[in-house]
This record gives sequence, structure tokens and C-alpha cells, in this order.
Amino acid sequence: MTGRRRTPGGEPDEGGVAGGSEGAVEDGRALADGGQLLDHQFETVVDQIGEPVFLKDREGRYVYVNGAAAELFEASKEALVGKSDADLFDADEAAAIRADDETVIESGESITVERSHTFRGRGRVWRTTKYPYRPDGDVEGVVGVSRDVTERVCAERERARNERALRDLQRLASDRERGFEAKLDRALSVGRERLDLPVAFLTRIEDDTQTVVAAAGDHDGIQPGATAPLSETYCRRTLDADGALAVEHAGAEGWDDDPAYERFGLECYFGGTVHVGGERYGTLCFADTDSRERSFSDVEATFIELLVEWVSYELDRREREAELERFETIVRAVEDGVYAVDADGRFTYVNPAMADLTGYAPGQLRGEHLSTVRDGDGTNAALAALLSGEASERTVEGSVRRARGRPVPCEDNMTRLDDAEGEVRGVVGVVRDVTEQRAQREMLSELVASSRSFMGARDREAVMWTVARAIENVLGFELNVVRRFDREGERLVPVGTTDAVDERLADPPVFDLNEGGPGTAFVDGEPVEVRDTAALDDEYDREVVRSALHLPMGVHGTISIGAEEVDAFSDVDRQAIQLLATSGAAAANRAKREQEVRAARERADALVDRINGLIEDTVEVLVQAGTREQLERGVVEQVAGTDPYAAAWVAQPDVATDRLEATAWEGDAGLVDAVEGHSLGRDAEDPTARAAREEAIQVINDIGAAPTGSVHAAAAAAGFGSMVAVPLTYTGTSYGVLTVYAREPEAIADRERVVLSALGRAVANAVNAIESGRILTASRVIELEFTVRDADLLFCRLSAGTGADLELSGSVYQSDGTLRTYVTAAGTDGESLLAALAGDDAVNEATVITDRDGEVLVEAVVAESLVETLADHGAVTQAVAAGEGVARYTVELPREAEAREIFELVEDRYAATELVGYHEHERAARTRQEFREAVLERFTERQETAVRTAHVGGFFEWPRDVDGDELAASMDISRPTYHQHLRAAQRKVFEELFEQAGRR
Repeated sequence: MTGRRRTPGGEPDEGGVAGGSEGAVEDGRALADGGQLLDHQFETVVDQIGEPVFLKDREGRYVYVNGAAAELFEASKEALVGKSDADLFDADEAAAIRADDETVIESGESITVERSHTFRGRGRVWRTTKYPYRPDGDVEGVVGVSRDVTERVCAERERARNERALRDLQRLASDRERGFEAKLDRALSVGRERLDLPVAFLTRIEDDTQTVVAAAGDHDGIQPGATAPLSETYCRRTLDADGALAVEHAGAEGWDDDPAYERFGLECYFGGTVHVGGERYGTLCFADTDSRERSFSDVEATFIELLVEWVSYELDRREREAELERFETIVRAVEDGVYAVDADGRFTYVNPAMADLTGYAPGQLRGEHLSTVRDGDGTNAALAALLSGEASERTVEGSVRRARGRPVPCEDNMTRLDDAEGEVRGVVGVVRDVTEQRAQREMLSELVASSRSFMGARDREAVMWTVARAIENVLGFELNVVRRFDREGERLVPVGTTDAVDERLADPPVFDLNEGGPGTAFVDGEPVEVRDTAALDDEYDREVVRSALHLPMGVHGTISIGAEEVDAFSDVDRQAIQLLATSGAAAANRAKREQEVRAARERADALVDRINGLIEDTVEVLVQAGTREQLERGVVEQVAGTDPYAAAWVAQPDVATDRLEATAWEGDAGLVDAVEGHSLGRDAEDPTARAAREEAIQVINDIGAAPTGSVHAAAAAAGFGSMVAVPLTYTGTSYGVLTVYAREPEAIADRERVVLSALGRAVANAVNAIESGRILTASRVIELEFTVRDADLLFCRLSAGTGADLELSGSVYQSDGTLRTYVTAAGTDGESLLAALAGDDAVNEATVITDRDGEVLVEAVVAESLVETLADHGAVTQAVAAGEGVARYTVELPREAEAREIFELVEDRYAATELVGYHEHERAARTRQEFREAVLERFTERQETAVRTAHVGGFFEWPRDVDGDELAASMDISRPTYHQHLRAAQRKVFEELFEQAGRR
């Protein structure tokens, strides 16, 4: 290197090693011995310096070297003294060193030089400062100090190379003439030069495959378009690295058995991950098949990171530019107008469609305010809201002012544009001409209104007439014919026509199926369009109609529309007419159904009138009957006298014989003779017995095949054709069967069955009422006593769960169908009993009324009860008691009631039911006078006086006419004493009323 010269008074410098010839050792020693060179102390100090220090005479021979210099040359200090640089360096280096020494000696000034020297096979750079040596005033030699500056020099060289490479990249980035591929090729070249690596490549990694996008270098496996599995590449490790991945010597760094090393054979590799749009794209890499002698420096790592960022940016920009180009192409191609305005509302972009819509050239609009073509309160308010950031999107309907001509109705969808910092930078709008849509909306509204009018037509002919005129009114086609399909003649007959058809055309023809456009459309179920009627070869006149459209109207007929122009129907026309055809078909369906309903209603009205008469007359019989015999007699008379029925009879079940016995009859004399005294077993294969067994109505539409000798055979012989057997059942109890005959076969329609079933239930209900009422006045009754052990029964659960003895004290039916019961319990407390009731699903609510002296009275509301079920079947519950999970019921029934059915009812419903008592006994009726005497016998004189004065004095009225103080004063007693007598009297009345009634 060229040395830099310094003056003797300059700053301390760093120096190199110089040398001399092999002679003059003695002269050097002589100088030292004479005390003219160095004293011992100075030599000791210099020897401690870690950098080489030397002294040479005028001939270039070393007179002195310190320890650092001796170590550098791997020799002793004594061995170096007397040698010259020619003895220690090659000829060129020695000559350069000698020239530096002579410069110092001749000029008498110090110099500093940097030179490269090779020691022990390693090249190093040394910075050496040389001073003139003047022991007596004259220059007698050279003193030098050297420093190893190899690292600094290398760093400076690295910086210089880095600066050159970065300048190249900067120029490349600002070059607008080059395309991306050319820039990428240059970037790869800059990287190869900067890193001293011959191979450079950019990869794209997708679906575990690496593809080389661009490459520079002679490696066969790394060329553009080459692919490799990601698992066999160096780049897979790059993707996992934090920053760049550096490999100086792959073979020595554990890559021997790596598939990437085997596939590509790269000893040196340096790469980073490229990202585009925030997503991983691939890698940018530099490599060599030879290893690298030195490690990659931090500066080189920084360079490749910058290069990776630059490539990522360029790729990202290319993607954005491509996206913008695609967007520009799309925007230019769309039929809607697209524009952009800046933050001041002035146009910055207008697509061709917007220019066509406004009548302005794009250049005329750019820079103009949006109000030039879009004005009005709606647009101004929307623009202000978007530019202020108040809104992000707005849709405004209005008009676009054209450069010339009338305004165009449009819809403007406006969207706010924000910059990277979130600040509003403008608005983009998409403007659509809605002239056609507005017209279509108006037409659609008219179509809907017309379709609704179809539904008001009374019959199909009226619907078809309305459809023909709706097509004229909505679409403007005047020549319309709607034909109805005649099923009997299998042809299409004109029904609905417009006035223009009547005036301008001859009578519209009738078409057979598959004949002409209407016949084909009806059979195929698809529209038939004739674009030019001149092409048709038939006998019909085509002078007026030049094009036609035929559509099926469901199964009801066809619609034919004629026009005076060729090819007169647009897509909108076709869709609208199809909609009208569909609506017309629906309306025709509705009109047809309504016609059928009206006819059916007329038939039903006649039937209902007849049935209503039967029901009204029969209900009157049920209400007026005082006995079961009167009821049954009245029912058969009413039924037999109502068409189409002609005879009826009732059979009652006989408990003793398990048979059905005829008890009432009415009708033909021949049939009456057969019914009178008629009896049949409940298990007989007979419709009447089957109705009783199955509790379901039985209908025989033709009784001509009835078995000989049966009552039904007698009915057939008497001229009857059909029959129905109606079970008389109420809440599970059978009261017999009502058998009815009609003259005609198939006379028992579905409606007849429903009415007769309801009539059967009403008769059974009436019988039950008669039987239930009879027990209240009967002097002789049947008393049943049975026990139940079943957890399904509330009294059983409650007594078992609480350990208490329970007794039913009374019950009251609620208006909502529930039963309010009063239960007395012994052996428990109110809190425990209330908790048990509250936790039972069968109990709706429960309240403790009293809880004292070990006896609890509770009120419980239940949804259903065995007491209620027994009452529905004519039984009166006299007592209910329960203990230890067993309930004991005592019930009374009228003598005529079916006691076995009552017991079987309970037995079927609850397990472990056992009959423990059956008695028939007299029960004398209690008169009102007897009740009054019983109450008065229980009163004391004071109690009777207290209650009489309260009643007569108006104490029980509201508001009261007298208070307790006045009544007490009238008896000359205190108010508490008076109320004590009054309550005692009231209690005795209620006990006689409720407890005596409960014991009956």
C-alpha cells in the first residue's frame, strides 16, 4: 500500500518491521556499548510494548528489536540484530521497505505507511510509522513502530463494498425504465458481487414444493423453473430461521446426510425469507459449491436482509400493480358508472360508463365538483357524512344531470376511502341507471295488483276474462285470447278475449290438443313462441297478427298473445306474461275449489238442516226425560222419524247374564216384532255387540247379506239397506247401544257417523245424569267398601311418606276443573305434611289451615282425583281414610247402577285393589224440617238468641246494618261473649250441614 507521510511533530503512528544486511553486527553492538543507542531502562520499557518496535542504521541493518518484533519473526532479538529486510522479506517487499527508510533518512521527517506482508503463510496489513534517528543531531538511522490493522482495513473494504452495493440497489429501485424481471436479474448480480458467491436464486414455495423463479450462476439444479420437494432444500431451514440462514461449510456443519446437501451439493449458503402481502412467498439465496474461508459478517447479514426486503417490496408492488391493473380493467368494463372524488368532493377518476351516463368526457369531469352531475339534498348530505367520517357507506337515489338532455334516474352507492393512517381521502361511487328497473318495478306493482284481482273472480271463466285484460293493461298487448280446456270434448275453447280481438279479428278458433300453438303449449306444458307468423302453414288468417306467444295456464287452458310486429316479445315481456299465467292458474284453481266448496256447502246445508233437526229434537227429549225408560223411548222415536233413518232400537247391558237386552224400539212393524224381546251376547259377532265391546261406532252399508234369523236379516226383509250401531258410553261406562237403520244402502256418510257418535255420547251422558241424580233421592242404595295399596294414588303416597293417618274431610269442584280437597292428618305436623304435598306432582297448591293438638287440617288443590272419577260414574264417596300406604274408600251407588263396573274401574286403574264390603241398605230421605229441627236441638238458648238477633238485625248483610257492640248490648252481655255464642252457633250449623251430608 502507499504510505501516508507525517511530520516529526505529528501524532504517534503505528509501524511495520524493517530489516538490514547480515554484516555490521559488531558496529551495532559498539553503538550500544558506547551508550549512544539505548540504556538498559529504556530497553526494558520498550520491550513491554505489545507492538513491534525496531531501530535500523543508515544501511538498513537492524540495530535493535523489541520482544514483539522478535515474536513476529519467530526469532530471538539477538538473532535479528544485524539483519536487513532483504533477509526477512521477499525482494519486492524488501525493496519497498528500503525505499521508505531512505525517504526518512534523506528528508529527516517521519512517515506512516500501510503495507501487506505475509508471515507464516498469512497475509496481514501493517501500519508502520518511521522516525529519523538522531543520536548526535545527524540522522543515523530509522526508528519504527508497527501495528496490525488487517481487521480495520477489511472492515473498511467491507463498508466500501456495501456502500457500492446499496448505491446500486438504490439506483435500481428508482429506475422506472426497467421492468421487474430486469431489476431482479440486476439485484441477483449485485448480491453475487457483494457476497462473493457465484450462485443466486429466488424461489416460490407452495404446497411443500420449491420452484426457482429466477436464478444466476452455472448450477444445473438451480435454474428458472426447476422444482424440488421442500424437504430436500436448504430453504426449508431458512423458513425456520430467525433472520438470514448462513452456512459457511456445510460438510463441516452437520449437513453430510441432509437430503438438500445430497441433492444440490452446496457447501456455502446464505438466504432469507421473502414475504409478499404479509404472507410467506419463498426465499432469496446465494450459494457456492465451495466452502467459505471466513464467516459471514454482520454487515453482510444486514445487506442480505435489506436485499430480501427490497425483493419482497418489489414483488408486493408488482402484485399491487397487477391488482390495480385488473381492477382498472374491470372498472373500465363494467356497465355501471364508477367515479372517485377527493376530500374536497372533486372528481379524480371517471370510468367510460360514467362518462357515457353524464355526457361529459372524462377529462371534462376531472377536477370538477360532484355537484356538477349529482345534486340534491340526499347527495350533498351523503357526501358530507362520508367526508366527515360520520358514515362509511351511503346509498342515494336521485338523478344524474347530463351535459345535454333530460336527467337520468340513478342509484348511487357511495363508499368512503381512507388512507393508511385512517384519514378520509375521498369517496368512490358506483352509479347505476335505474330507468329500466323503475319501469320494471312499476310494471311488477301492476302485475301484483292484477294477480290479486284474479283472486276475486267467482269462477274460472271470470278469471280467464280478467287475465286477458290484465295483459293488455300492464304490457300493452291488445290481441289476447284465453282458452279453457273442455274435458268432455278435449279441446281448447275461447273464453276470455280483449275488445281488440272482438273488433279486429274473426271469431277466435277452437283448438284440439296438439293443434297449433295453443294445443302444443297445453300438452307440453311449455310456452310456444312464433316470431313470424308468415312462416306458419295453416288455414288461419295472419294479416293482423305477425308474432304470437302461447302459454299454458296450468290444467285450466292456455293464454295466447298476438302482436302486429315480427319478434315483438322481449325477455321482460315473457317473464311478465309467465307470471300472469302462473297467477291466473292459481286463481283458476282457487275459483274451481270455491265452486266445489259452494256445491258441497249446499249439499251439506241440506244435511245439516236435517241433522240439526234431529239433534234439537233429541236434546229436548234428553232434557225432559225423568227416567231412563222415558229417555230411551224418546230417543228411538226421534231417530226413527228423521230421514234417511227409518227404525231404531236401544239395547241395555244385563250384568247378570252379560248380554245386551232390547229395551226400547221404534220403526217398521216387521222389524219391531223381531226386536221386541231381542237379546244377544256381548261377545257375539254382531255389529251391535261389537259396538258395545269395542266402544266404537259400527257401520254396515249393505245389510242384505245379514245372517238368516238375525234382527238385521229382519231389517233387510223389511226393506232397509244400511245400518249403524252407536255405543252409549260416558267416561268409560257403557250404558248400551243405539242401533239405527236407513232405507238406502250407503246412507251412513262420514258426517252422519260424527253426528251419531256425538248423539250417542249425549244419550250416555243423560243416562249417567239420571243415575247420578237417583242416588241423591234413593231410599235404598248399594254401599261398596274397598282398599287400595298403590303409590299412584295420592292418599297412599302421602300416608306412606309421612306416616300419618289421613281422612278426607270434604271436597269442592273448582271452575277451572280442579278439585279442592280438605284433608285431616294425625301423627304428623303441618310443616312436614305441607312439604310432602308441595313435592308431589299431583298437587297444584297446598295450605295448612290448622295445626294443633297433634291434628293437622290442610287444603290441597289437585288436577284429578279418584273421588272425581267415581262421581263421574254415578258413585258418591262417603268416606276416605288412609294409613301406612293403604287407602280405604266407602262409596254409595243407586240400586240400578253397575257396582261391578265401578269396582273394575278402580281395579284396572290401581294395583292391589281389594273389595272389603258390599251392602244394600235403606237410606231414609231427610226433609228440610228434619234438618231444621236437628240444628235447633244442638243450640243452647244463648246461641240461638245470638244467631237470630244477628240474622234479623242485618249483621250478615254487607254493609252491615248493625255491629257487634249493639247486638251484645241488646243481650246485655260483652262483645267477646256475644261473638263466642255466635261462632258456636255457626259451627253447629256447618257441622250439621257438611258432616251429616258427608255421612249419608
